[in-house]
Amino acid sequence: MRTKGLFLLLSIAAIFDSCTSKQNTLFTKLDDSKTGINFKNTLFEDGPLNVANYIYFYNGGGVAIGDINNDGLQDVLFTGNMVKNRLYLNKGNFVFEDITQQSGVAELQGWCTGATMTDINGDGKLDIYICRSADINPSMRRNLLFINNGNLTFSERAVEYGLADIGYSTQSTFFDYDKDGDLDCFIINHSLSKYTAGVQDNPELRKEHNPDFSSKLYRNDNNHFKDVSDSAGVTSNVLTFGLGIAVSDLNNDGWPDVMVSNDFNEPDYLFINNRNGTFTEQLSSGMDLISLYSMGSDAADYNNDGLVDILTLDMMPEDNKTIKMHSGPENFDKFQYLFNKGFYYQYSRNMLQQNNGDGTFSEVAQLAGVSNTDWSWAALFSDYDNDGNKDLFVSNGYVKDYTEMDFLKYSVDRVVRTMHKDSVDPIPEYIRKMPTNEIPNYIFQSNGKGQFIKKTKEWGLEEKGVSAGAAYADLDNDGDLDLVVNNTNSIAGIYKNNQETLVKNNFIRIHLVGPASNPRGIGAKVYVYSKGQQYFQEQSPVRGFQSSSDPILTFGVGTVPTVDSIRVIWPNNQYQVFTGVAVNKMLDIEIGAAKQTWNYVDKATLPTIFQQQAITGFKHKENNFNDFTVQGLLPNYLSRQGPCVAVADINKDGKEDFYIGGAKEQAGQLFIQDASGNFNPKPIAAFGIDALSEDVAAVFFDADKDGDEDLYVVSGGFEFNEGDAAYQDRLYINDGKGGFVKNEAALPKMLSSKSSVKAADIDGDGDLDLFVGGRVVAGKYPSPARSYVLINDGKGVFTENARKVCPDLAEAGMITDMLFMDVNNDKQPDMIAVGEWMPIKVLLNNKGVFTDASSTYIPFASTGWWNKIQSADMDGDGDLDLLIGNCGLNTQFHVNEKEPMTITYKDFDNNGSVDPILCYFINGVSFPAASRDDLTDQLPLLKKKFLEYNQYANATLDDIYSAEERKDAGVLKAETMETVYLENQGAKGFVRGTLPIQAQYAPVYGIVMVDMDKDGKKDLLLAGNNTWTRIKYGRYLANHGVLLKGDGKGGFQYIPQYESGLKLRGNVRSLQLIKSGSSNKVIVGMNDDNTQIISIK
Repeated sequence: MRTKGLFLLLSIAAIFDSCTSKQNTLFTKLDDSKTGINFKNTLFEDGPLNVANYIYFYNGGGVAIGDINNDGLQDVLFTGNMVKNRLYLNKGNFVFEDITQQSGVAELQGWCTGATMTDINGDGKLDIYICRSADINPSMRRNLLFINNGNLTFSERAVEYGLADIGYSTQSTFFDYDKDGDLDCFIINHSLSKYTAGVQDNPELRKEHNPDFSSKLYRNDNNHFKDVSDSAGVTSNVLTFGLGIAVSDLNNDGWPDVMVSNDFNEPDYLFINNRNGTFTEQLSSGMDLISLYSMGSDAADYNNDGLVDILTLDMMPEDNKTIKMHSGPENFDKFQYLFNKGFYYQYSRNMLQQNNGDGTFSEVAQLAGVSNTDWSWAALFSDYDNDGNKDLFVSNGYVKDYTEMDFLKYSVDRVVRTMHKDSVDPIPEYIRKMPTNEIPNYIFQSNGKGQFIKKTKEWGLEEKGVSAGAAYADLDNDGDLDLVVNNTNSIAGIYKNNQETLVKNNFIRIHLVGPASNPRGIGAKVYVYSKGQQYFQEQSPVRGFQSSSDPILTFGVGTVPTVDSIRVIWPNNQYQVFTGVAVNKMLDIEIGAAKQTWNYVDKATLPTIFQQQAITGFKHKENNFNDFTVQGLLPNYLSRQGPCVAVADINKDGKEDFYIGGAKEQAGQLFIQDASGNFNPKPIAAFGIDALSEDVAAVFFDADKDGDEDLYVVSGGFEFNEGDAAYQDRLYINDGKGGFVKNEAALPKMLSSKSSVKAADIDGDGDLDLFVGGRVVAGKYPSPARSYVLINDGKGVFTENARKVCPDLAEAGMITDMLFMDVNNDKQPDMIAVGEWMPIKVLLNNKGVFTDASSTYIPFASTGWWNKIQSADMDGDGDLDLLIGNCGLNTQFHVNEKEPMTITYKDFDNNGSVDPILCYFINGVSFPAASRDDLTDQLPLLKKKFLEYNQYANATLDDIYSAEERKDAGVLKAETMETVYLENQGAKGFVRGTLPIQAQYAPVYGIVMVDMDKDGKKDLLLAGNNTWTRIKYGRYLANHGVLLKGDGKGGFQYIPQYESGLKLRGNVRSLQLIKSGSSNKVIVGMNDDNTQIISIK
């Protein structure tokens, strides 16, 4: 008896402990026995329809949430692909009643996909629109419109309303695109399998149109909808595979715009509303790069700056094994071909497009920490913990993963052979051989600073499965958002949010009551202001994938008891303001009370700090050279380092002029400033003679002490063999009038690739000497080329003396930049040098000999991919601080001192070529970055070791080459990718300061440190980017010119692009300050593009 009692007590304790631990997560998955929701989107793969003949067989179903009976509780609809749709009535306390049969929403079935709840006829009751697809019979694809009869029944009336679209539909959304007061309809459709394999790169197919595959815009004309797609500019073609749609006022002009996510090679569409009933597709002018296999999406202000950002989802996994199992060989030439044929720059990972407010977006998903969420479907930004910051939910998974490389390479071949031998159709067996891809959904918590922290396990979403459509809603009216997920082959997930008992943050719920023709106020904007913070949402329930969410807007506001104010701007531009609003309640806000008119201001017409324009007379033109054909495992191109810019008054007229370097086989150009402040090209014959060389750095200085500025030009790049004459640097002597002749005898032989040059009186003899940084041994990356110290004889003839003058830096690494400054206040020029895979090197000058003092002055792990260094007194204490440009944090490589990125290099296969193997940490383990194919293309002998992708998928460097095989290999590391501000604290060295996150958007190659706004405090201008990277890493292009306003104390504030006026999109390789009259301007050296000049207005 005692034993039984003890067992019972322990059992109860165990159950209590289990329940307690689950409730300690933000979300608790409720059992279907509790909720009554037992919908299961089951697929039957052995029938006539399967993934072999319908490519979207595994895409799953959708969710629609809304209050269909106006009882204050949100009801739930699930769509089924091969099972009936189900409608559940919310009875309160997470109990639902299945009213599918009586409601009539499942009488007409077919392959149902997206679902939307909206009041289409303005009678105050939510109707349901369901998209259909898959079936070859058009009548079974006809989309369905269920009109709410007001008694928990619905009548299907799509034909009557003109919305019986027979395309292969994914989802619909209703919004007032023409601002006539009623709701119009946009439907995204998709093409078929025959337009995938083998034809996706055919640009001619982009001219072909098929209405069954095309997205449609239907205009509402008195509750009858008319297809106006063509006249409205809604373009698409037979390569269109629309999977996601987001509607939002992206340019804040009061008119809704549309973002369509397209799968495969056809680019996404960014339709900007022209405010006259038409749209213009503007993706390439607004976005630098996009997802390749774009699926679900969301549009929301994730960083609380008042601008709507966009997230599109793709398929990049988080873990190393899955990455390797899905990574084939890169084809850089094909990638460029697709771009040239109009398919734009696309990469297979999530893309977070941060709105710059000037018509452009900066892609920052890697920086934000949300780029890799595997095979993803629904993206839902919302504040799940009510702290005021929008978090992110992502549904994912796939029933059969036919993209695994081993399956593609081996299983398909076996199936094809079987098809030739047997008369029995082998397709079901082929399908059964496909690997599964069941994974947990992702949820991320915002840190309030533009980045997200993965909270899948901590917030209770660690269960594996296959999820598709998803939506959020406050199902129990407790002020936080619950989640509803449509799973494939398993019961739908209902996740209760426990925020009200665990976190206990406050909230405001907004119930918008619009006019009869738009009763939910679709398109309205709500701003909540509290303690200096702004929270913004737009009423647009269709979000994520094939789903629509709670039309009541929930704002988390943290711990404040009241919010300062709430502003609601309605689609008709009427607005109203509420002040001193108490929290933890729902506000019913009616349009009838809005009496004031909101005037939208076109930010393009506002004054900006800078004016930017191209300089005529020179365009940098790169030669067509593919670095990856020289060394297949390079992380980035090395041949695209120009143009350089050097500034000086070369003709002694009191006005500064400049030189800009040319690419290989392009002469550099001299520009002379005239009395009006304009810059005019001046031909110099000597520059043309040396056009073969690639100009990567230059400096004006008085080499021969005759009182004028001579020009030193550094030759670099990666196109020539080591020892080629094209690597020889050049010294051009000024004739005193701005004419230049090369001094052939001034320099020693310097036949290697170099990067930088600076002038200083190194030995204290009264003339200017030079330090020239060595970059890389051509064809043997990352082997560093030697650096040079050129000692001036006082007459402009130089002797190389690096090993004696500067032995610690002569061959210290791949230097990218350096500067001279008096670090220790002994009135001698010391050196600070940076480079790729290098630490920050500080070398003190003692009577013309430099010694390494880095450990004293740089007391932190500093190896990185440094590009640029500049100095200025940023904190007003009289000494020089440093700004050093690095790769930035918007990358797949997340490194630190404990988990550095490494590169191990030697000629592993003894074929005369250096083989660099880059490794970085993923989930605590260092793995090679290269795919199996890319690695074995460089090292063919490894194919025998890794016959299958699975054998390589978890291989570390030790598995590829043993310690014995690596014993004489070089090893370099990078412990930080962060661009840094270093405050000079004298003998204590340099201390890292804090920069706004925008400084980390992309590699920084250009830095200007000067008082831009004439407030007496120096500001920072950063520019850079790099498009010449491996395809798997993507283009680094998020820096459009970052202006950071200094406070004079070492603090900085980002100035938005729409205020700065900067649009430096592309590869900036140099920024150089130049005086023009009494004002400062900046010359911008753009790689393979026009030179820009920035003027301060």
